[in-house]
Amino acid sequence: MENYITVKLNGGSEYLENVEITKGEAMALSCKGNGAFQNKVWDLICERIFWREGGMKIQGYFQLISYTVNGKTKPLH
Repeated sequence: MENYITVKLNGGSEYLENVEITKGEAMALSCKGNGAFQNKVWDLICERIFWREGGMKIQGYFQLISYTVNGKTKPLH
């Protein structure tokens, strides 16, 4: 897995999961922009993951930890 986000399940389990993202999604996460733009980008990525991963809902169910693009990891929040 070359490009992915790392999320942690809400609650006390501390369960971490790496979710693969496409090159386009990775590029969108790396773009600079104002808060409203970044929120729209994040909403779109979460929607795409929902459809691709069989209904995985990130928003509201997972905490954002980091994203990794081409081997470089950066915090998401």
